[in-house]
Amino acid sequence: MKRAASALVALGLTAVTIAPSFAATQQGAVEAKWNVAATASMVLATNYVAATGIQSLGANSLQPSPAGTCTAATAETALTMTYGPLTPSATAEVACNYQRAVLATVITNDSLGYKIVEYEEATPTTGITFCAFPNGSTASGAGPVSSQATAPTPYTCTACATGGTALIAGTGGAVNSGAQQPGASPATATAPASPYNWVSATSASAGTAYGQDLQINLAANQASSASDQTYIIIELVPN
Repeated sequence: MKRAASALVALGLTAVTIAPSFAATQQGAVEAKWNVAATASMVLATNYVAATGIQSLGANSLQPSPAGTCTAATAETALTMTYGPLTPSATAEVACNYQRAVLATVITNDSLGYKIVEYEEATPTTGITFCAFPNGSTASGAGPVSSQATAPTPYTCTACATGGTALIAGTGGAVNSGAQQPGASPATATAPASPYNWVSATSASAGTAYGQDLQINLAANQASSASDQTYIIIELVPN
């Protein structure tokens, strides 16, 4: 009896590689918030040197208007403007301009900017007026030259010479302790409603220096005095 031939079936196996299924990239975020504090400083000098912007203790530079109103230059002390002996006229106003009288150097990171305002601590002796003449500004390390090549004409009853602004007095003026002021008991006061707006800036400053001439004016037949003085207050105000 013959056996039936075996049927041989070959099964071909084909290798199949299946890649793993990755999720799509996901993205998220967290928020970081901060505030940088606004800081500001102002350094004052008188009788400043234009080339360097530093306080000078040497002889000042005075412009008489007319000739003979003020004559002798004098050595200075820090933060002081000495006009010395002044000779009035019997019939007209006279003046003496102090060149490079005041320098204010500002360093601030405040992106909104700042103002510098100026006023008298209290009303000076009757007949005395101060006219401020801005000298412009320079970068840190120098100071602007005087804006007055020749002496400005005196204040005449209601106005300073072209380019000048008369200073007015604050309120509550009294001597008190404070930095960057001369003497052991420097002055302080509340600013008037409309002080002289010396500087208006709209951005930060890395050391901008602002200069000013300051002219003292005497009324006709100004009363004599052995020694008069007043304080000029300068404020750095954020915008």
